Amino acid sequence: MEDDDFDGLYLDLMQEFLSEATPVQWLAVACTMNYDGNGNGALVDWMIKQRQLEPAVAKALYWYLQPSYYQHYAVQEKVPSINRKGWARVQALTERFESGKLPEPTIGWDPANDLASPTCKSEHPGYDWTAEEVKGKDAAWSIPAIMRTAVPGPQPDIYAYCDEHDWEEGMPPHVQEALNAAMNEEPDTDDED
Repeated sequence: MEDDDFDGLYLDLMQEFLSEATPVQWLAVACTMNYDGNGNGALVDWMIKQRQLEPAVAKALYWYLQPSYYQHYAVQEKVPSINRKGWARVQALTERFESGKLPEPTIGWDPANDLASPTCKSEHPGYDWTAEEVKGKDAAWSIPAIMRTAVPGPQPDIYAYCDEHDWEEGMPPHVQEALNAAMNEEPDTDDED
């Protein structure tokens, strides 16, 4: 299977899954997928545009896209070309928050205490993404305050959810199985000389 075909199948399977998924499942995708590769970039683009994108998921996407990297660049044109789409995604998520174009939250998520990235510390069990923010003269722009605050609501333990449900790299088992089956299919060969 060619890489483009694999990426397309991955995107189709994940869009189909997320169309019926719960907010916790959306958050599991956002917090555990591999952000490298064309298929995942296309999935993030699709997720950002969906009406049902909850604030917890949008905020997790924002921080997992590592906005602190983009703080070194005043404008998108200054960002290395390979990372410009990431800049656009960070800005699109900020715009959705600032414009209020997100549904009311049903689950919470805290960028200063991300339970999907456990620290094994009882006083602060999750990773603090906000600690990565670039400040002072090294920052070409500041991360908006709205992006640093926690989304109110019960914060699901995504690490435990993915472990209990056999998720890998942001995918539920049925998507992994379909992708593995597609990869293992024998290519059609032409026996003619």
